Amino acid sequence: LSEIKSSGNPGAFDFKRYCLFQGITHQTYLKSGTYEVLPGKQQNGFRKLLNQTASWLIAHLRRYIPGRQESGIAEALLIGYKQDLDPEIVQSYSNTGVVHIIAISGLHLGLIYWLLLVVLKPLNKSARTRWLHALLVITGLWIFSFLAGAQPSVLRSALMFSCMVLGNSLQRRSPAINSLAVSAFMLLCYNPSWLWDAGFQLSYAAVLSILLFNKPVYNWLYIKNKLLDAAWKLNAVTISAQLLTLPLSLYLFHQFPLSFLFSNFIAVPLSSLLLLGEIGLCFVTFYPPLALLTGQAISAGIRLMNAWIARVEKLPFAVWEGIQLSATQTIWLTGWILMTSYWLMEKSKRAFYLSSIFLLLFSFERFISFM
Repeated sequence: LSEIKSSGNPGAFDFKRYCLFQGITHQTYLKSGTYEVLPGKQQNGFRKLLNQTASWLIAHLRRYIPGRQESGIAEALLIGYKQDLDPEIVQSYSNTGVVHIIAISGLHLGLIYWLLLVVLKPLNKSARTRWLHALLVITGLWIFSFLAGAQPSVLRSALMFSCMVLGNSLQRRSPAINSLAVSAFMLLCYNPSWLWDAGFQLSYAAVLSILLFNKPVYNWLYIKNKLLDAAWKLNAVTISAQLLTLPLSLYLFHQFPLSFLFSNFIAVPLSSLLLLGEIGLCFVTFYPPLALLTGQAISAGIRLMNAWIARVEKLPFAVWEGIQLSATQTIWLTGWILMTSYWLMEKSKRAFYLSSIFLLLFSFERFISFM
């Protein structure tokens, strides 16, 4: 066994630290025929049932959705299964700022939450069955979370929605930011190393940014037309989510998709419809003709989404690359965004002074880094 080492390149992905947080410190290379795979531990009944359900879903998606790329996207959309994804497609999604679509996140849990509320709405009308409504909604959210691999971003959303459901059932509604804080605290109690997980950081930064800035950004424009207003709401969410994720994206990935508004404008609503269509497909598999028709419609929708993302990726200056930020520069940039936003929203002189200080610190350190 040899100790895992990082590449040593400045600003490169720290593979050694990543493996350490996964509980892996050493590695070895073995040739074919020099090792034997031992039987794994026997799974418990719940985990076995989840694996069987996931296998059943993947098998039916492959059967009824024509096209290897299309079925791979469908598997990632529904349960986060990424083994069949085309690497070029993943890179295109990353370059255009819509990679969150194929990574199970709050968007997916939000749709599942809404769907459960619609289906179980009759149970919420009576005080006697309100507890059953809350129990079934929370159970549905957590079953989907475990099916999707129970990643930090998924667990965060499940905990948040669970707190909201419990609060509503007890007639005690609390601010969403409190639910966000509770979910972060509980997840870090379970696994403190998730604090350094890129998905965990970006997930919480995006949700916190939406909670803080979505309403002010949406109020920039007043649109009477309901269809255009719905489109602006979507873009307001996209813009607000980018505010606090921008410094982290630059620090972690050294690039920023300048075309994220164009790509998300079509990809987010279309992917939501596709996810609902896949859920519907799972319920009509007992009637193959209808399942085949549904699968063809989903495949066509995925091809349309891929074509749109490919076209946006070809736009000039679609991706800003080659950005190197240090940890302290990331902190100064985040502080500048927060204080500038607070100054603009509340007209606070103190926030303006702090914003100027953060900007000076960021500019000074950037200047030193180029010397």
